[in-house]
Amino acid sequence: MLPIILFVFPSLLEEAFFRGVLIPRNILASGHVKVAWSVAISTLVFVAWHPFNALAFNPTAISLFLNPWFLVMVGAMGVTCGYAYAVSRSIWVPVIIHWAAVTVWALFLGGRNLVLEL
Repeated sequence: MLPIILFVFPSLLEEAFFRGVLIPRNILASGHVKVAWSVAISTLVFVAWHPFNALAFNPTAISLFLNPWFLVMVGAMGVTCGYAYAVSRSIWVPVIIHWAAVTVWALFLGGRNLVLEL
């Protein structure tokens, strides 16, 4: 059941907003500089969302979501998903990347115990 939940939130909902809303679908036609700026802005908002999310909605995740190394990884995920969206022009590519990373982390790398009350 957890992989299905992780597909909807965070993967689908976060990618729909942080990539689908914040990065224009045809941004690649605007040139590489505009792509880089769009991805950078989307990534900064994506990174800022994680501490806000923990503080406002998910107190069990505060220690993780405020960890600078975790935020660096979130930034790398944001850049990866941002460029994947810009190049593919499909929201499904970053959704699958995000879902795969979070699912592997939650199920096999102990992430579930860091953000969920068990």
